[in-house]
Amino acid sequence: MDSRTQHNKLNNKVVTALITEPVTDPVLVKRELISNWAKRASRLGYLLFGASMLAVIWGLVINFTQTVSQIASTTLIAGCVVLAPAILVQYSVKAAVRDERERGI
Repeated sequence: MDSRTQHNKLNNKVVTALITEPVTDPVLVKRELISNWAKRASRLGYLLFGASMLAVIWGLVINFTQTVSQIASTTLIAGCVVLAPAILVQYSVKAAVRDERERGI
């Protein structure tokens, strides 16, 4: 058994120990919760943008009525309201993680 094999076995034990230990730092737990909600909000925002595009395409191909226009406008505005803060929060979480990694915390 050479030193590389021992080193890899040691790293695997450390990695499995890190994976199985629950995260108890309240800041990290809260950051993960916020990150999950931001991801969900961004998915919802993009879904609303997609619905708006589908409504416009429907209106152009089939019949552009006032109802189609209201659906397109409402989903576009709702997508902007949901997506903009979600993107900002995601970048903030990524910046916090990067800052901690650079400081070695």
